[in-house]
Amino acid sequence: MTAPNECHPVSRRAESCIKRADFMGSCGKTFECLESYNGCCAEEIKGWAEDFLGSSLGVSFVTVSRLQESVKACHAGFLSKPDSLVMFESLFSERGLSLDRLKVLIEVRDAGSIAQAAPGDPVRQSQYSRQLRELSEFFACEVAQRKGKLLKLTAQGERLAELAREHLRSLDDFRAECRDENVVFTIGAGDSLIQWLVIPRLGKIMHAFPGARFSTTNLRTNEIVQQLTDGRIDFGIIRKNAVAPGLKSVSLGIVHYVALVPETLMQTRKPSLQDTLSTFPLATQTTDGQFTAGLREIAKKLGLLFSPALSCQSFPQTIAAVKSGQFAAVVPEIAIADLPKGLVHRVHDPLLGLLDREAMLAWNPRLVRVRPNASKIATKLSQALSI
Repeated sequence: MTAPNECHPVSRRAESCIKRADFMGSCGKTFECLESYNGCCAEEIKGWAEDFLGSSLGVSFVTVSRLQESVKACHAGFLSKPDSLVMFESLFSERGLSLDRLKVLIEVRDAGSIAQAAPGDPVRQSQYSRQLRELSEFFACEVAQRKGKLLKLTAQGERLAELAREHLRSLDDFRAECRDENVVFTIGAGDSLIQWLVIPRLGKIMHAFPGARFSTTNLRTNEIVQQLTDGRIDFGIIRKNAVAPGLKSVSLGIVHYVALVPETLMQTRKPSLQDTLSTFPLATQTTDGQFTAGLREIAKKLGLLFSPALSCQSFPQTIAAVKSGQFAAVVPEIAIADLPKGLVHRVHDPLLGLLDREAMLAWNPRLVRVRPNASKIATKLSQALSI
């Protein structure tokens, strides 16, 4: 029985024999061919070979390629030979691969082109171009191609950038852990959800994971999906019908909407939804196409012309307009917590159900493989952010 820290004798002998043959890469060469060509050790290792590869194999069926396989298997299974002899040989047999080059690839991928990654800096652009060319030569494929005046990544370059981002992120997290530094997770969502849902509840997550830190980024739905896909953010909050194939998601609940009328604008009677949309100056968020389309549909059903007095870029801006006491608005119900009591009158109507949307916490499945605690944090986030 071979000791755990030794290579099998046939592996040592076969390796020695193969090294002395100048056709070590050929297939189908038998021991007899090897002996007649090289005049060495075929009979001597015959017993070892049959024992190691299987006693049913005759010497004429034990080829050089089989011996090479046995050498590699032995190196992988015993500790006397480092794995570097048989693993990743092709990656380190040529120059051109480095962390710096992979970092440049990611920068160009995120910016969109070399010119955008290093704007107004021709020296740096030239350096980036050279480093991408060296990656292309190393992998024997084009990672970037010129499109018009811009040098952009190819489909293969995009895929390589995704792989590089995952591995560099793993290394960065490992470095942080070894230095007892905090690991940062990024959450992407719309401005309103960040202000009214995410930030007020993140404290619960941080108590559960004291070694983790979080950052938020205000993004549109399509940007969240794209950045989840390519690994630039860790978690995103999007509507259910925006979840792209390949992403994992869990429901946070339904976001309901309510119409608000400042008390300063009200007459003696309580306004209806029709009054709210027709009688009072209306402030509304207009950058969300789905929300705007839904509000137009509601106005149409009420026989009204949709004509807001103030168009806003976000729901927090709309709430600021309501707080001024001069504008009515339709906003998510979760925004009401941001308003002083007695400032507004709430208008509920079944038609507002047309605006309802299911919010989803989404992430890329690769995140769980790459980042420590990602699966546990996803579970805790889904609980803490439940609507």
